[in-house]
Amino acid sequence: MNFHEAKSKVWSYKIIGFVIALPAITSTVISMLKMLYFRLEDGTAMGATIARPFKQLVSVVYENTQALTLFWQYSPTPSLDELLSRQNVYFLSIYVLVFVGLAFFTSGGKLNRRLRKINQKIEDQLIAESIRGDIGRNRQQIEESIEVPPSTIFSQFHQLYLAPIFVAVVGGVFLKLAGL
Repeated sequence: MNFHEAKSKVWSYKIIGFVIALPAITSTVISMLKMLYFRLEDGTAMGATIARPFKQLVSVVYENTQALTLFWQYSPTPSLDELLSRQNVYFLSIYVLVFVGLAFFTSGGKLNRRLRKINQKIEDQLIAESIRGDIGRNRQQIEESIEVPPSTIFSQFHQLYLAPIFVAVVGGVFLKLAGL
């Protein structure tokens, strides 16, 4: 891909990443809040005492985020008791979308940094040629001749594969310690 194609890919990667990640993050956070609200109390007096402040917190968040009613209605409520339930599968797929969206956004950022370095080198080359007095190529010709290696989201091993697993393990340990 040439320089101009790479410039357009930067913005498309960032927009795609933003469009995927923002709703997925919102849905994941709301799903976790719903899980705290509905699954924290175990039926004992001690469980009710522990759950009361969390339920109040979730209620306050719910009341102050009425603009997100669609997410409150349709975000799945995960359950640690039934790991292969439909709600858990929906939650995990939305959870994975968070990292896919962030990988797209990060890929656009990496490509943008690479293009800025290339742009600086083009300017340096144009200045060097004008100092020598050479009538070389103009900026557009140089940009058309540059081949930028493609950037894919799958090259981000840490962000796509390790980060979701690490966050899920830490979250699972936290939830087990919280008694869910």
